[in-house]
Amino acid sequence: MTLNSRIFPLAGVKNFRDMGGYSTRSGTPVAWRRLFRSGHLSDMTDDCGTELVARNITTVIDFRSDAEKKRHPVRWAQGWVPRYHPLPIGGNAAAWVHELFERLSASPFPADDLRAQFILAFETIPLKNTAGVRQFFDTLVDHEGDGAALFHCTAGKDRTGITGALLLRALGVGDEQVMEDFLLTNEAVDLDETSERLASWLSSRAGKTIAPRDVFPLVGVEPDFLHAAYAAIAKEYGSVDAYLENALGLTAKRAEKLRTSFLGG
Repeated sequence: MTLNSRIFPLAGVKNFRDMGGYSTRSGTPVAWRRLFRSGHLSDMTDDCGTELVARNITTVIDFRSDAEKKRHPVRWAQGWVPRYHPLPIGGNAAAWVHELFERLSASPFPADDLRAQFILAFETIPLKNTAGVRQFFDTLVDHEGDGAALFHCTAGKDRTGITGALLLRALGVGDEQVMEDFLLTNEAVDLDETSERLASWLSSRAGKTIAPRDVFPLVGVEPDFLHAAYAAIAKEYGSVDAYLENALGLTAKRAEKLRTSFLGG
């Protein structure tokens, strides 16, 4: 796997990457080393502290539920203590996936149902969690100082993927590059190797062979996931831009403040 320049291997952290460098309609790109996204941070090594301090990450926004944080508690690497904003966002299909694991030995692996459940999650997340997504934007709009912000969920692909896409759109990044960032998860997690490893583990648990392609939604993303979120938003609000302004409070003035903070040469 050839790593994209935005992806930084960080010991114990999946899907960690810089969102900088994307071009915008204004001609000023998203600033490097200002916005980061990732999976959960609970397994990072203490050595990561040096790296995170060097990247000047001073704010962390955590989309995980209390149950997720109980399984993977919040912790910081040695020498790194950021400002922490817990903003739980639901709809990540976790409960259904847990049920899936429980019934594996008695039923065929429901590959089509699994994909459909993730499509439903993407349709649901922005509409059922408007307050949390609005807080996410408020936190970034009101972000003070020169430090960078990092936002994450458990895997860094679903809730983080949707909010990351909305953020890039709000910053003026075009649809093609927004999708590029969304799909970068598949490279960051080494999709083929991770799918094979998970399929092998599930096969041993179920006592039957499960194909790597069937577990794809658990580890990766596809364009239809993000398209499903956009379609649900457009159906409810008319457009993504209307959702940003009317549901998330991103008025012209606040959008400009966001761009001032996170765009740069």
